[in-house]
Amino acid sequence: MTLKDQHSFIEDLVNHFPEIKDEVLDDDWTGLITLQIGCFMRFTQKAIDTNDITTIKNCFRFVDDNLDAVEFNVENSLTISWLGKLDFAKNKVAFDLLSTKLKNLYTQLRQWNTDIPKNQKLNTFLHHITKNKH
Repeated sequence: MTLKDQHSFIEDLVNHFPEIKDEVLDDDWTGLITLQIGCFMRFTQKAIDTNDITTIKNCFRFVDDNLDAVEFNVENSLTISWLGKLDFAKNKVAFDLLSTKLKNLYTQLRQWNTDIPKNQKLNTFLHHITKNKH
């Protein structure tokens, strides 16, 4: 199976969500997948915050359908810059609309983010050990 590249994915994204086309295809952001996905994240977040169930479901379905069908850099951006930045504090019900796959990934991201301070302490400790050996 051939995976969608960044260009094909963005083309699909703006075809599915024409209301964000101008922002996603802004000349300053063209080719910068993380920023383009950021536009989609803000669009999705607005739908979550305003309880726009139809748009929420469409966004979630689009990502769910594409996550395993895209090249790594697109998958990474969807995971980190879209899913990892969504905030369900204002709408806990929206979280339940995520597929099992996206819920699990979201939970893993949250756990990883919680562990960062521990990892940073370990990395600092290891850095000092290796630095002192030289």
